Amino acid sequence: MAKQIFDVTATAGARFSVNKDLSPYDMPPTFFNDGVNVRFLDGKVGKILGHSQVLGTPSAAPYWAISWLQGSTNLWIYGGLTNLYKISGTTHSSVTRASGAYTSLSGENNWQGGVLGGVLVCTNGIDVPQSFVQSGSQFTDLTDWPSTLRCRTIVPFRNHLIALNLTDSGAAKPFTIRWSDAIPAGASTNGANTWNTASTASESAETSLTGTKGHVLTALQLGNELIVYKEDSVYGLSYVGGSFTFNMREKFKDTGLFSRDAVVDLGDGRHVMMATNDVLIHNGNTLKSIIDDHMKTFLFSEIDSTYYYKTFLVHNKIKNEVWICYPRTGAASGFADTALIWNYRDDTWTTRDLPNLNFAAQGLVDPDLANTWSAATGVWEASTLAWAQQLYNPAIDSLLMCGTAITKFYLADSGTTFDGTNFLTTLERRGLHAGRTDAVKAISRVFPRIEGTGVVNISIGAELHPYAGVTYSPSVAFNIGVDSKIDCRVRGRYMAIRIESESVNQFRLSGYTVESEVVSDR
Repeated sequence: MAKQIFDVTATAGARFSVNKDLSPYDMPPTFFNDGVNVRFLDGKVGKILGHSQVLGTPSAAPYWAISWLQGSTNLWIYGGLTNLYKISGTTHSSVTRASGAYTSLSGENNWQGGVLGGVLVCTNGIDVPQSFVQSGSQFTDLTDWPSTLRCRTIVPFRNHLIALNLTDSGAAKPFTIRWSDAIPAGASTNGANTWNTASTASESAETSLTGTKGHVLTALQLGNELIVYKEDSVYGLSYVGGSFTFNMREKFKDTGLFSRDAVVDLGDGRHVMMATNDVLIHNGNTLKSIIDDHMKTFLFSEIDSTYYYKTFLVHNKIKNEVWICYPRTGAASGFADTALIWNYRDDTWTTRDLPNLNFAAQGLVDPDLANTWSAATGVWEASTLAWAQQLYNPAIDSLLMCGTAITKFYLADSGTTFDGTNFLTTLERRGLHAGRTDAVKAISRVFPRIEGTGVVNISIGAELHPYAGVTYSPSVAFNIGVDSKIDCRVRGRYMAIRIESESVNQFRLSGYTVESEVVSDR
């Protein structure tokens, strides 16, 4: 019988992506069942870049980090279990308060903070919140803070500091938020009444969000509002001035935040949040799910229920991605070892292995403190990377990862290894009918369209009936730029293809063509 040609090519209306929602036998050809350590970009799918150690050796395992401009110097501030540190270049030094170390972090407590008028303010939920002024050399206890009060979260908003999820004299007040008096730029206080809610001379006040039973977790600015996230609801805080200072109203009922750090600002008037049973995007008024049912099931079934609170989201701005970083069941000490990644420009999903993280942040990383172009392997003519794809640009926010388990900082999307170790990339599609679902086909050749360098391993498989189980042919080494096809001998109604790479080479797949012959119509 005549040869049949079946081609799979991504188009503007049918992009490559991983889809776990549809049956593999019902999916469009451009969907993959699984993709690990790959990135879908510009209509192609390829191997991700790795990560490299940067910023020298931390003085302690980093649990949190923030980029901060002190004068004209860009610094990274990070928190360990008991101390705060500064990174200048590759030099690490303690900037812990003069009175000594902080109470050791435990459970759900972790450092968190932000910048108001050039002053860096942070809290660990256990000790008095800390401030670092522009002229300072170390942190100090936040001025005028009530001695018996603690807060799990503190954020800047409209010249005020907003403290959330309080403890007063050891008594938990998880529904309560308190705001400061207006604080001038460059100051950590506005006098003796900064936090005095009883003073008529201060705008400081306190309120409790008791409309729902969930605890207050965090807050993040969105336009002219501060969005306050509880475990089971979402509120909006807006500045009104006068005797009221702020107005609070409920935004969304019956949905809340999965964990304290499970929300990011896209910078375009939208937040992405991981709820207790969904991944959502909103503009402060309209809430929408962005994840399909089976992908949702996959995500929530993967997370270690003991350490769910260590799940966090981070915005990889330069790649138009939101990373949902979480500990899989059995992950070491509950650190995040996996990221489910959503590309919001192309609306694609994939997964990536992580080096046991506790936190990640955007900020400036000096390219001289990471890999350089001169350190790259291969030749320019064979490179599949675009200029600045490896983020060697000091003016662009990079993604810095806190390698807590092994006391390192990593620059994401840097280099072709995981800090010197090769990693496995897998891309798989099952249930492909290759032209006809009713016919048994003999697949003889597959023509992958792959650009890049080096070798990838490709296996072709088939099955007679849905869910009968794929029988793969032996893996074939495909030499990119040299080989044009994979010869195989498999029979079935449904085809499968699996592409794997564990070398340092980069590759991108734009499509493939299947050559087959019908051997039975029954």
